[in-house]
Amino acid sequence: MQAVSEFMQLVEEAGAMPPTQAMSSATADPVVQIDGREVLVFCSSNYLGLATHPEVKRAVVDAVEKYGLGANGSRLISGTTDVHLALEAATARLKGTEAATSFPTGFMANTGAITGLAYLPFFARMTGFALGAAVPEMVVVSDELNHASIIEGRDAARGRHATYRHCDMRSLEEKLAAHRGKRLLVVTDAVFSMDGDIAPVPEIVALSRAYGAQLLLDDAHGSGVLGRNGRGTLEHFGVDPAPDILQMGTYSKSYGAIGGFVATDGATADYLRVAARSYMFSGAVPACVAAGALKAMEIAEREPQRRVRVLRNRDYVAHELRGLGFEVIGDGTPIVPVVIGDDRRAGQMADDLLARGLLAPCVRWPAVARGESRIRITLTAAHERSHLDRLLEGFAAAGRRAGAIA
Repeated sequence: MQAVSEFMQLVEEAGAMPPTQAMSSATADPVVQIDGREVLVFCSSNYLGLATHPEVKRAVVDAVEKYGLGANGSRLISGTTDVHLALEAATARLKGTEAATSFPTGFMANTGAITGLAYLPFFARMTGFALGAAVPEMVVVSDELNHASIIEGRDAARGRHATYRHCDMRSLEEKLAAHRGKRLLVVTDAVFSMDGDIAPVPEIVALSRAYGAQLLLDDAHGSGVLGRNGRGTLEHFGVDPAPDILQMGTYSKSYGAIGGFVATDGATADYLRVAARSYMFSGAVPACVAAGALKAMEIAEREPQRRVRVLRNRDYVAHELRGLGFEVIGDGTPIVPVVIGDDRRAGQMADDLLARGLLAPCVRWPAVARGESRIRITLTAAHERSHLDRLLEGFAAAGRRAGAIA
């Protein structure tokens, strides 16, 4: 305990401890209540503005009346309802796959999929089912900026892994070639949440197939937003769904709920239900939450203007911030990272913005490396132009005050 106390004292002295804002209203609305005053939120992942949609709330309330509060069991025991099955069927239709397996969170979907696939030879031996041929060890090949859930899944798989330079296809091919003959699983974020950039998915698919690798695509931030029909990053690039591509996603971004999924072929979906420990040994998402997510997916499909609006909001804010002299990275997603660099300066800017009624927190260590702090803005379809202009005015004033821009 002494070491923990000493470490936290150093963190506090360096001003590196991320603050937490407690809201007393719906956290996804553009205007929320914090400490009794109204604040505009620019850090929500409620991209399509559906978390508080009247139809979504009604679906949740109706499901609470019918199913109660919790699932009261794991999916394989007593936690599966007809709502869970309908949500998985709708997810598979959205992603163009045979099936989908839903998990309590996106984090659990990634860790469950990676470990489940890696465990195959051990799982077969443990369960007494002899496979027709020896199954080679799996090597997980991962982008260096992948989400923490991928890193945790990779490490929990207790197998070999390799890391390639961020979105560097030459580096990826080097790693694949070095492990030729093994079972290979390439894992990448489709949209990188801290940098807001999109992985070169067509090139990754081509390299994966050239080396006989499966691909797990974390499309948490692309599902519902990217692509002509909101089907995600594959549709964005015109890549057809296929059994060798596992599409992971969440219900907690575009659909304003909670939960994750892996959309894939039927056999793999069934396998994950018994081999993914984060699925098998966890309580199920409550039916009321699943019902809300299902209704949100329905609304997103019939109201494509929501996707158009959020990306137009993004383009406007990014263009104007660059015009003010800020370093804006990423492109084409609702995420607008504004790189400040210095931890204290970024924290000062975030505090100044909050004092002006604008919640756009500083993202610092441990989410990004020390010295790479940023204000990570996320835009939604619920933001009006007046909201965006207030944000830009606040950024201009806070940036000059902190010395981030001239």
